Amino acid sequence: MKVILLKEVKSLGLKGDIKEVADGYARNFLFPQQLAMVASEENIARVKEEQVRQAKMAEQDLILTEKIAEQLGGLILEMEGKINENGRLYAAISQAMVAKKLKEKGFDVKKGQILLAESIKELGEYPVTINLDHGLEAEITLIVKE
Repeated sequence: MKVILLKEVKSLGLKGDIKEVADGYARNFLFPQQLAMVASEENIARVKEEQVRQAKMAEQDLILTEKIAEQLGGLILEMEGKINENGRLYAAISQAMVAKKLKEKGFDVKKGQILLAESIKELGEYPVTINLDHGLEAEITLIVKE
């Protein structure tokens, strides 16, 4: 029996794949677990339309992410911190603090996307890498001042 996989099935295939499987395997395992559906012409057409729609959405998302990366590239972000008598910050600058500052500037960046080369505990200038979707990166400069 030919089936269309609705989810990835280990040792069988990925979502959207059309596979030939034993009738019993399809009826007793794949269908009850909602892992596959019968590969009728109508279902195949529906799945192909969905794949085309998802490809278009992914392409639009890539274009948007590229624009964000371009806007972020070279951005200089200034943050203030209080220092102690040794010249060190009372509270280190965290990824969450950088994400919050970027959000104030209009960029929706999550703290997990921000890579700090080192823990920021002193005043100065620091390179910060932002990992965006689709494997894109942007580098900004973080200036910590009093």
